[in-house]
Amino acid sequence: MDINKQIAQRIKELRKEKNLTAEKLAWQSELSKSCVTYAEKAQRDIKLTTIQALCNGFNISVAEFFSTFK
Repeated sequence: MDINKQIAQRIKELRKEKNLTAEKLAWQSELSKSCVTYAEKAQRDIKLTTIQALCNGFNISVAEFFSTFK
């Protein structure tokens, strides 16, 4: 699977697990809602800084974010 699709899948998984809307995640991550939506749909390459911001919004480490990747 493409890395962007894996990241998008993980974002969706965490967002649902933590019962967050895209808007609330964006606010907690200090990102725009469209940035979260693009990342979740793998519509663009995802920057590491965006992943870091999302991890802050999820209140997890980057290592924890990638812990399910093989």
